[in-house]
Amino acid sequence: MNFIKKEYLNKSEETLKELNFYGSIHDLPIKIWFDIHKTGDYRLLLKDVVTIDADDFQVLFDVWEVVYNEYIDMFGLSEEFLEDLNQQIELANYKAEFIIKGDRYLKTLIKIQEEKIKQDRKIDSKPVELEMLLAKMSKYYGFKLESKELTVVQYYSYLNTVKNG
Repeated sequence: MNFIKKEYLNKSEETLKELNFYGSIHDLPIKIWFDIHKTGDYRLLLKDVVTIDADDFQVLFDVWEVVYNEYIDMFGLSEEFLEDLNQQIELANYKAEFIIKGDRYLKTLIKIQEEKIKQDRKIDSKPVELEMLLAKMSKYYGFKLESKELTVVQYYSYLNTVKNG
């Protein structure tokens, strides 16, 4: 069975043994990580193709939360995510100030901030081509990196090394 702390999941030990899934960023291939982010399909965590019910899907969602929290604990939040969060906070502050004070110039600042967020999301919405990035990283390291074999931990560790020299 995959190592998942039982208190994180609502299912019994027997049910967890029936599902053969990736339960850690140490064994989850980076290709599946990207595919789950793209599709939101937690069934991709399964190592074997099996029919699942709603309870099993909930287990996979719980597993995904554990895996994602493990990623955040190890690598933190991305700069892009933090920048987006800061922009959302700034927008919320403008809206709150507008509600409290009612100054019309705040309405203009709100529209500007909303447009800025919209434009930044449009730029960020271009998908990262995993295979292209791996090709560049392979050239940098001098050996081939395969998306189906490379784990999430290995990928982000290599990526951080490339970024930070």
